[in-house]
Amino acid sequence: MSWLSSPALESPPWLQPTLDPICAQLGLPALAPVAHLAVYSCLAAFALQKLSAQLSPLLAKGYYPTLKHKRDDWDLHIVSVGWAFSLVATPLAFHLIRHPSPELAQDPLYGSALREERLSAIAVGYFIWDAIVSFRHIRTQGLGFFLHGFGCCLAFLFTLRPFLLWCGPNFLIWELSTMFCDKFKMTGSKAQMINGAFLVSAYIGARLCYGSYNSFKLFRMLFSSSSDLSKSQQEATGWVRYLFVCLNLTMNALNLFWFRAMVLALKKRFSPGPKSAQHEAIQIDGKLNWNKGARKDE
Repeated sequence: MSWLSSPALESPPWLQPTLDPICAQLGLPALAPVAHLAVYSCLAAFALQKLSAQLSPLLAKGYYPTLKHKRDDWDLHIVSVGWAFSLVATPLAFHLIRHPSPELAQDPLYGSALREERLSAIAVGYFIWDAIVSFRHIRTQGLGFFLHGFGCCLAFLFTLRPFLLWCGPNFLIWELSTMFCDKFKMTGSKAQMINGAFLVSAYIGARLCYGSYNSFKLFRMLFSSSSDLSKSQQEATGWVRYLFVCLNLTMNALNLFWFRAMVLALKKRFSPGPKSAQHEAIQIDGKLNWNKGARKDE
């Protein structure tokens, strides 16, 4: 993971002096040295999406869907898995959780550390792509995915004030469950059952347990009288702390909503009823329909 500190990731010499005054005016001074990584990350996500559309029909003939909206869903999933796991969730986020920069331990509010700033910039680029494609496909993907992409983009962007940089890797690990979303027509198979077990386990562990722990840690730091920060330090954070809390509450609400959909899918599988319902894949989409997945007799 030493490549996050690599000189090869430095900004082009002409770019940072150009961006410094702009980013300072925006209140995001830590963005200027890493803005190029956000651009590269976003472009890489679009490129991988296009590449999937070209290569998947050749390399995954038996799995690549025929319906256009399902092909789009496949291509978006290829990007989310490829980006979230090849570049970020494993090994980058795990590494920075285990070996955080000492500057962030010394100042958890405003500490500035190059590795975490670069990770946040890469995340910003990915979530810009995520928000754009989710908005473009909002009719088939649902509002939830757009809220997730846009909210995460804002959260990671504002860590580059810098502010709460430690949140970057700790909340990015939520994406751990993404790779287990079933796109390979394994319905009714033992592989589907195993994949579903990994999906639920990763979701509970990364999002509900570890995510809730870090949310509590965040709220306690910013608002509690038992925080290591004084009341004046808490209040000095201004409106940004309320933005982070609102975004965090929104993401946690989505996590709980999608977890409910998983539980309902599992309930179908183990309850008496049509055999086809018992073999349904555990699906997560962005459509915020509270009755989705519920049995008609409930």
